[in-house]
Amino acid sequence: MAKKVDLRVLRTKKLIKEAFISLIGRKGFEAITIQDIAEEALINRATFYLHYQDKFDLLEQISNSYLEELMEEINITFHLKKGEVDVSRFKITLRRVLENIKKNQDFYIVMLGPNGIPNFTDQIERLLSEKFKMTLTSLYGDLEQLEVPPDFILSFISSAYIGVIKWWLHAGNNYSLDFMVEELANIITKGPMNTIGHKIIFKEENSH
Repeated sequence: MAKKVDLRVLRTKKLIKEAFISLIGRKGFEAITIQDIAEEALINRATFYLHYQDKFDLLEQISNSYLEELMEEINITFHLKKGEVDVSRFKITLRRVLENIKKNQDFYIVMLGPNGIPNFTDQIERLLSEKFKMTLTSLYGDLEQLEVPPDFILSFISSAYIGVIKWWLHAGNNYSLDFMVEELANIITKGPMNTIGHKIIFKEENSH
């Protein structure tokens, strides 16, 4: 028999989580005390310690929860078909990812903002890199045979994704989900220069 969920516990954890995220955005993680969290969540310190060891434990649990949910939306094999990328299915994956970020934007705006946790960006980039590595391996097999070092291209792709997400959350949030899906899909599949809309000829001058 499944264990019954205690709604009071869920409500308390929700209050603590919301208070914590709000405080990080206003004060930064380092300045936050347990007393701050308790007062913001309208609970006492003893109640906090029933659920979390300290603020570091709270941060880890919250971050892991959001990131696990986000990574579940990135389906590695869903848009691969006989070594090719099905662009229409790829857009479905992109939409799911962006919808998840939009749904949890209060968390991501804070964590990727000026008062966010310094290593959070590194953490999410590392998880994205692992996902993309699996995708590239499915497409190409041994990545060491690529013309570009795999670590180089994986770093470029994952950091580019995070850069676009940061921009969308903080500066470009007037752009619709449909716009973001279409343009991101174009950039990823066609390359940034071709997506601009003008044919550009690249010429490398001979230095000799």
